[in-house]
Order: sequence, then C-alpha cells, then structure tokens
Amino acid sequence: MSSVPTVAIVGRVNVGKSTLFNRIAGGRVAIIDDQPGVTRDRKMTWAHWAGYDFLVIDTGGLEPGSEDAFQEGIERQINLAILEADAVILVVDATSGIHPFDIEAAKLVRKSGLPSFLAVNKVDNNQRMELIPEFYSLGLDTPWPVSALHGHGSGDLLDAVISVLPCTEKTEYLGLSLAVVGRPNVGKSSTVNRLCREDRSIVTDLPGTTRDSIDTMVSWHDSEIRIVDTAGLRRKSRKMDDVEFYSTVRAWKSIARGDVVLVLMDGTEYPVQQDIRIAAKAWEMGKGVIIAVNKIDLGIDKKLWVASIIQRFNQAKYIPILFISALTGEGIGRILPTVFEVGKTREMSLSTSDINRRLRNAVEDVQPPSPRGKPVKLFYATQVGEKPPRILIFSNHPADIPENYRKYIENNLMDSLGMKGVPLKIIYRKREH
Repeated sequence: MSSVPTVAIVGRVNVGKSTLFNRIAGGRVAIIDDQPGVTRDRKMTWAHWAGYDFLVIDTGGLEPGSEDAFQEGIERQINLAILEADAVILVVDATSGIHPFDIEAAKLVRKSGLPSFLAVNKVDNNQRMELIPEFYSLGLDTPWPVSALHGHGSGDLLDAVISVLPCTEKTEYLGLSLAVVGRPNVGKSSTVNRLCREDRSIVTDLPGTTRDSIDTMVSWHDSEIRIVDTAGLRRKSRKMDDVEFYSTVRAWKSIARGDVVLVLMDGTEYPVQQDIRIAAKAWEMGKGVIIAVNKIDLGIDKKLWVASIIQRFNQAKYIPILFISALTGEGIGRILPTVFEVGKTREMSLSTSDINRRLRNAVEDVQPPSPRGKPVKLFYATQVGEKPPRILIFSNHPADIPENYRKYIENNLMDSLGMKGVPLKIIYRKREH
C-alpha cells in the first residue's frame, strides 16, 4: 500500500457522487486525470481537509443495462476502487429511497472490511432529515446526511473520514526518493534495473507489465536513494480499462512519494502530449524533475529532441535532459548524480540579502508596469519554504502585477540562481510601503 491515503467514492448514477467529489476537492486542486462519459466517468484529485492531504477517486456511476451487466458492473468498479482505497464513501439519494443498486453496492462495501461511510445526499432541508432512518437498513452504521450541492454536512463527514485514514508521516525513510515515471513501454523497468545493477523488476516487451509500484534502495557514494518504479501512465482514453485506470492511480501516488521525478520518454518518437503532461504535472506538484530520453542506441537527433521538448513545455529549459540507452547502459551513469544535484537544489536555503539583491537587479533591468496609472513597487522578498523553494515578495499592488511580469521575475530569479530541475514558487503579498 502506498503511503498516500486514498478515499474512493462509489454509487449509482445521479446520486451526486461527482458533486460530492467537487465539494471535497474544494475547487482548488486541478484534476489529475479524467475520462469523459456518463457511466465510465472517473476523476481523481488531491484533497485537503483539517491539515490532512489525501487522494480522492470518483468512480463511474453504476447504471448497468442488464441483469448480467448489473452484477458485473457493480463488482468490477467497486472492487477495483476498494483495491486502491483506505476508506470508501457510498453515496445514495435521500429523495429516491433505497435502490436495488444501493443494496448490492452496500454488500460489496461491507464485504471489503474497509472503513466505510454512507453519505445520504440531497438532504437540503430539515424536512428531508425524516428520510434518513430508512437507510440504516443498508448496514453501514450511521448514515451521514449531506447536501453535496450546498455543502451541508460535508464537513462532519470529512472529519469522520480522515479520522480513519492512515498516518502519512514518513517515519520509515527520510532520505531522497526518486520516482521513475512515463508512458507504458518506454523502458522504465529496464532503466531501474540498470540503476540497481541487477534485475529487480520484470522486463518484457508488453506494455503495462508493471502494475504495481516497486521500491528499491540503491547506494551511491555513501548515500542512499529510494527508487520507486511506477506502473506505466496511459494517455486519457475512452478505451482505458479498469485495471489500467487504477495503475494510473498508483503511478500518481508514487509521484507524490518522490522528491525527484525521472520522466522517461521513448527516443524513437518525438514527445507526445502525454509525455509533456506527465512532466508538467510533476513540475506543478513542486517535484524535482529530470527528463531522460531512452533508446539512443537506435539513433536520436539530440538537438531536435531538446528543441521539441522546450517548444511544447517551456519550463523544460530549466530541466536537465539526459539521453540514455537502458539496453546498452549508455548515459545511465549520469542519472544518479543528476538526481542528487536536483535534490540538493530543491532543498536550497537562500539568505534574505541575496534574494533581495537578485530581485533589485531584476527590477532595475525591467521596471514593473503601472496599470491604471498606479506604479507597482516590489519592496522586499524572503524565503518562506523549501522543497521546492518558495519566496514571498511584498508589493504595494500585488493584484495588479500582470502574469507576464510575474513570469519574468520567476525566470530571472531562476536564471540568476542557476536552478536546474526545480520550480521556484513565488507568492505576492500586499504591503503599503
């Protein structure tokens, strides 16, 4: 089980599962992956409640078209959700009463033995509270009346849910962790085997061989690093089957556990949208990022490759791009030194005087704009966090700083600091003078 706690939301269609999902996500966290479709819609996102971070999955709505499909559909979707979950929320509709699908879903949830919560949705007024007692018959302890649309009761439900989730403190290992990610069949397992100097993972030509994440400890120059070899990430597709979807869940959980992410790409084809999406998401999550282009033994134009990556993902100009062959071992020796270099950068601590000197130089080179005739001033900066570095800048009109100037400041500071492979997070706050 990954150290990232996971909550699965299950239930039939039209009971408000997606509305509850959005309520839990709070509208703050970007969707990691989704698949459009009425009955096969699945979403997952990071959620935060009362100081606790967890992954929440919205599974497909149960709407089978026949008796056979009924049983098969319920068991497949709920059992797979339970396979990855630490807790389950079964959503039902107070206004429609207990449906046969609800009864079958409740049986499977009870059978799992996982902590489970019955969310009786659409309880929008006191009169509908009278509908709650009926749902005790589902055998999932006390029903939780909620209105996912208006938020009523959702806080109490979340308080109960996080009380049963596992502790996420990394007491077992506090060193550097490397997550190896990429599309299926790009050579992740072969690359990990090279790094480990032995066959630790099954390697085949069939995509999707690695269904689970495999942790391996590797020593390098008196230091240890944990390597997380993830299941292949698949592009968003209506054809993605259930097992592949939950392999994607596991891969994102592995990225969350990594300090540095090695994004592996197939050198026999130029980067596709999924390659860029993987790298961009890891960057957005504040991870250290390295791109490794595999299969150079088959012949690769390195300059065109670098240009192609940067053209599609501009931040890649700050990311180390390595060219390797997992088959022959060429370039593999550069990976771990680069990982430790990026890991060190991610932990960098900057003096306040150094940050402000660099900020002054940036402002002198390009003055802030004066929207609506009001000059914007950047007064003062200080580091307020690390992993990745976070800088707080005080300004008289932070809301008036346009995005292009924010990007200029970010790029200028990253260039002057020589940051490679690590994003710089900048926060602006108002100060009068």
